[in-house]
Amino acid sequence: MLVDDILEQYNLTRETTAQYIEAIVHLNQSDTADEIGVSRQTINRYKTAFNQMTSQERLTVITALAQERLLENTFEA
Repeated sequence: MLVDDILEQYNLTRETTAQYIEAIVHLNQSDTADEIGVSRQTINRYKTAFNQMTSQERLTVITALAQERLLENTFEA
């Protein structure tokens, strides 16, 4: 299953999902919302969507978006 298909199924945007993944690793829900410039309700929606995903869907989304961020940072340096 492609990342875009999974994100569409859960009505999530690619950019906010990538930011959510990065921020949620080291911040609580309120701090995550502040860090990426969205509401706590948005963070809660993303958290709920991630909990509804299968393990394989979560792995696919996180792996693909983390790889994209890594490549972006590599080429920006």
